[in-house]
Amino acid sequence: MGTGFDATRAQVARVYDYLLGGFESFGADRRQAARLLEICPSLSIVALENRYFLARAVTWAARQGITQFVDLGAGMPVYKARTGVLEDVHVTAQTVSPWARVAYVDNDPMVLTRSRAFRARTRGVAVTAADLTDPDAVLADPRLRSVIELAQPACFIFGLTLGFVPAELAGDVVAGYARRAAPGSLVVISCGRCDDERLWDQLREACAVTPAYNHTPTDIKGFLADLELMPPGLVAAQNWRAGRTEVPSALPESFYVLVGIARK
Repeated sequence: MGTGFDATRAQVARVYDYLLGGFESFGADRRQAARLLEICPSLSIVALENRYFLARAVTWAARQGITQFVDLGAGMPVYKARTGVLEDVHVTAQTVSPWARVAYVDNDPMVLTRSRAFRARTRGVAVTAADLTDPDAVLADPRLRSVIELAQPACFIFGLTLGFVPAELAGDVVAGYARRAAPGSLVVISCGRCDDERLWDQLREACAVTPAYNHTPTDIKGFLADLELMPPGLVAAQNWRAGRTEVPSALPESFYVLVGIARK
């Protein structure tokens, strides 16, 4: 196709976009999504709960005075949102702080092409082609540095991306960004979690896009080591509300999203 797109193989960003009701998918992506939904029909709801959490997290961070956001593994832009598909990070952040700046980081060719077309046109927004597992390369990129000043607090967002990174590497990756971040910076994490091992085995075997990892709550808390986990701590996405200390103890499904925000 001349752009690096491969329409014959499912890709994570396009499958996720389809689960959210978006438009950026090919037949292979839709078939992959259908297979996963056959095994776990609630996956689309789980995907939406993740997006709702990210919107609340970005809004809260902006209200704390954070004006810089780095979306690591940004996925497809929302430019033809259907009902229930939320806005991009820069739209949410700039609604609270019009001067907010956002760097979108991804290495998927189609994500980059779409992001340059529909995100990078906005003031204070940059699109960086990089692998999020290399913090030094990401944070040295001139495009990112054109909108992100590392001497000032920033919010680093890992929206479902660490579920495709082995636990030991994921911890090193988060630590790499936190080490370079200014005091007062925030790290936002959301990770898919399955408490039913049989269901997880079925999903993992059916997932043809990339290896996936079922990180435990202990793993995820470990990713935030040496950072201050903000209330309500590590909870299911639908239960996260900034500052709330009492949350429902029961989880609605065997597969859900664990989320948390930590501060340096």
